[in-house]
Amino acid sequence: MKVIPFEAVYNFRDMGGYQTKDGRTVKKGLIYRSAALGKMTMADKERFETLGVKTIFDYRDKHEAQNNPNPTFLNARYIQIPAKGNHAFEMPTNTGGQSFYKVVSPEMFCDFYAQMPFNNASFKELMATIQNPENLGLVHHCAVGKDRTGIGGALILLALDVPEEIIMQDYLDTNELLRPMVDRMAQAIQKDFNDRELQQFYALMSAREDYLQAAFDAMEVRYGSKTAFLEQEFGLTQAKREQLQANCLNE
Repeated sequence: MKVIPFEAVYNFRDMGGYQTKDGRTVKKGLIYRSAALGKMTMADKERFETLGVKTIFDYRDKHEAQNNPNPTFLNARYIQIPAKGNHAFEMPTNTGGQSFYKVVSPEMFCDFYAQMPFNNASFKELMATIQNPENLGLVHHCAVGKDRTGIGGALILLALDVPEEIIMQDYLDTNELLRPMVDRMAQAIQKDFNDRELQQFYALMSAREDYLQAAFDAMEVRYGSKTAFLEQEFGLTQAKREQLQANCLNE
């Protein structure tokens, strides 16, 4: 995990350096994952401009993005397509607020993960975007860089043939990087929450193995294999995957 430290952006890291099943490695400086970028300081903006980002891919809902707009960079194209899908609950950075953590259970969150990879306009656009080398470097992000970005990151690494246990670890690394933010949020809400609700808050603010596993399992159940899933959901035929890998991997 290569964390890129910013003053006011959490969970920003380079997805390069991971080894694929055939021993190649994902190139560094091509694909980044992050939490929201809207609070960047001047120093953060200067650092960001050194990364060679050409595409900022934002999974947030429209009003999430309006409430905390991304900074504008002259050399970067901005794509914003909600990745949440048709789930009834609002994301907590939307209008859901504190009540989100009281009404949404971890079981509901597993269901959320299990439906996100399918028929999702945001991820379809993401997978099309990364196939054109001119769109890379790309940073993809949501509000905290955990759930929607977790699925997006998993899809990219699956397409590049990175082993699932490494993809899972990339997802779980979020816990360490968000801990300061989560602890601060917990302190702010604990007077309004009972113990069970606080436990649920922590469960929903965690990257948990059972969440991402729910998505992986759903791919297998619906398509029989992840290879078939990538081909049928995103048009990633073997030839297109090989081309993507040739662009994004070091020998």
